[in-house]
Parts: sequence; C-alpha cells; structure tokens
Amino acid sequence: MECAERGLFEGTPWSEPARGLRFGDGARLLSLLDDIAHRRGPLGNLLAEESQRATASIGRGAPDFAPHVKGLELPGYEPRTLHSMALGFAVGSRGADHNRSGAYEADLSGKVDRFAGGADSARLAAASEDRAAAMDSLILCKFLRGALTDFFGEAAEMLRAVTGVAWDPQAVEQAAQRVVLLRKIFNVREGWTPAEDTLPPRLLSQRLPQAARPGAGLEPQRLQAMKSEYYATRGWSPEGWVPESVMNERAIAHLLLSCQTRRGS
Repeated sequence: MECAERGLFEGTPWSEPARGLRFGDGARLLSLLDDIAHRRGPLGNLLAEESQRATASIGRGAPDFAPHVKGLELPGYEPRTLHSMALGFAVGSRGADHNRSGAYEADLSGKVDRFAGGADSARLAAASEDRAAAMDSLILCKFLRGALTDFFGEAAEMLRAVTGVAWDPQAVEQAAQRVVLLRKIFNVREGWTPAEDTLPPRLLSQRLPQAARPGAGLEPQRLQAMKSEYYATRGWSPEGWVPESVMNERAIAHLLLSCQTRRGS
C-alpha cells in the first residue's frame, strides 16, 4: 500500500491492479489477501513472493522500507523502542523471529533501558536465544517460559524423567548453545555475510514521533555496538564469523566436515 501511495507501481505490470490501494481500506485489503493466497492476478502473484522479493522486483526505492530481516517479515514489536529485541531480530539466524529470540523479555523486565540498548542487552538477547533453542528441542510451548523459575534446572529434570539419562543444567544450556551455533554455521555455509545482520534502513534512520519516549529511535552505531557485544558473548569474531576454536570447544567440528565455512580469527 505504501508503494501504491508513493506511485511506485506506475508504469509497471502492476499499475492497474494496484490503482487506488490505500492504507485504511479494509475491504480492499481483505480482497488483496485472498488474491495473494491464490496467486490471483499479477499483483497477487507478486505479493505472494513476500516483501523482500516483491520489493526487489518493484525497485524504485521500495526495498528500503520493506519490513523484513533476512527475508522474514517483522512481527508485532517496534524495534526502535525495544533495543534488545532489535538486536535479536538483526542477528537471528532466521531473521526477525520472536520465537527464536525472546529478547523483548529483557526490554520489558526493567533490567535494561529499552530505549538505549547496551552490553547487558546483548548478553540477555543471547541468553533468550539459548532458552528458546532448549524449549524447541524439548518440544515445549514458548508460553511455558514464564512458568519455570529455574529454566535449565527444570529442563534437566524433564529430560531425566523422560529419558532416564542424568542430565545436569549446564549440559542442557550447552546443548542449547550448540543448537544456536549450528544454525549460525549453516547460514555461513549457505553464504551469510556480516551485512545481513541488520535491520531495515527505515528503522535505523527514522525516529518515532510518538512513543513512550518521544523521538525514540535506534542509531546504526548503537546497533553495531550491540552486535559487537553479542558476537563477543558468543565467542565469535567482531564481524560475526565463528572461529575454529569455538567449534572445537563446543565439540561440533566433526559435524562440519562437509561444510565450507569461513573462519574467524
């Protein structure tokens, strides 16, 4: 709809189908959603490709305000007012995924200033990824996270009860960290570059006129500083590459014989 309001469809194959699209037109939106689901018509077919591919096809500046990270659209959180969550979106292996990073918990906990993310935001964002990886591996609903007071300790008890294997909390946490690391290494093998760990340009250049703190925003320098702290927390290089020493320490190097990874220092 923003592309239509800006006139970016004019002179394209989608000009006529997009004519009259405007924010606030609920009936037109519902009709368009049905077109997307069935790839009906040129516009429905275009938008079914998701925002990254669709805006790349449109061009004319549209990719600059496409709301995605690594091709995954942002969920219902405003990164400019939740800086820990902003970091979680930027470094996430799937992109803007609030199920693999629950860093908004840190922002809303009062442990950090959600408008001024720093080293603590990075540490807590990494910890939230570890807990999420453990919950996914245990096949637990994420809504249970608030019901566990000693997460890794209680997770170890669950594993002992189900498998009969004597797990301890540290082993469960280390297993979760290996899951996060393997996802990262898979992305590296598939061509990841440091430039991908970022947010849509709009979120790093425009401040919010209305927020709990008027003028709230997220400068590129702050995001970069948080990323550096996050990488350091993980033991990765300052650019986000995984050193061979970390793979050896986590005892997963033998799993990577078929992976052509770029090594950090």
